[in-house]
Amino acid sequence: MKRHTFFYLLLTLLMSYAVDVSASRIDTIAFRGDSSHVLQRMCVYTPDGYHADSSTTYPLVYLLHGIHGNHFSWLRDGHIRPTLDSIIGNGLVRPMVVVFPYCQRFDTSNVDEPRSLVHCLFHYGSILRGDFEETFFEIDDYVQNHYNVDTARTQRAVAGLSCGARQAAEIAKSGRYDIVGLFCPVIHRRQRPDSEIEPAHYWIGVTEGDVFLYKGRRFSLACEKRGIPVTLYQDKGSHNWKAWQRMLDIFLETFFAPADNEQQPVQQQ
Repeated sequence: MKRHTFFYLLLTLLMSYAVDVSASRIDTIAFRGDSSHVLQRMCVYTPDGYHADSSTTYPLVYLLHGIHGNHFSWLRDGHIRPTLDSIIGNGLVRPMVVVFPYCQRFDTSNVDEPRSLVHCLFHYGSILRGDFEETFFEIDDYVQNHYNVDTARTQRAVAGLSCGARQAAEIAKSGRYDIVGLFCPVIHRRQRPDSEIEPAHYWIGVTEGDVFLYKGRRFSLACEKRGIPVTLYQDKGSHNWKAWQRMLDIFLETFFAPADNEQQPVQQQ
């Protein structure tokens, strides 16, 4: 009996180890930018089956937090890891690398804790100046050098919620990303999609109960006037995580669904 118990415990331990090795992973990273000398912080999600020494490359998605969040917000408040595990595991989207950067530049002390809304509003000018966007590409370069991500712009997206959507819209003007997601965007009236190199598609999500609803509609109209492909998704709800989680699901399943030949493998006769 004792021998059977020993082998059962050993088998359980081995199975647990195997699950841990193959499961998705969250890396927490901090490095100092070569040009800006800013201490850049981010979390990086890698999917089940990801191997750093593999030649396989993955789509890359950046998710930016709101005005009083940080690089843990999508993970802690948005519960994004189990969501990604589920939609990837069920074949709704392709395996991908997802990066959650710290998007504020006005206060770099104790950034692991979210700031109060009042504190962040006091420093709102930093967001309007684009302080984060000026150094964002140090993060992008780091990710490309340390993770197996696809460098083709068709396989790269940047998305953000609330004020993070404003930052995503500015970063999109670099021409590095084909897909841009703006979830309940808080975008200044003078901000327009007017660069020479535009993304292939803007996806804008708004909610009926959001006081900033008109901002998303206004930006969508600006895209239409310039002939830029745009999808305006309107839902019930408000300016909160429940809405942003739903928008992210639709956004990822729209642009990163598996190819038809992957969804429907050929049956061998």
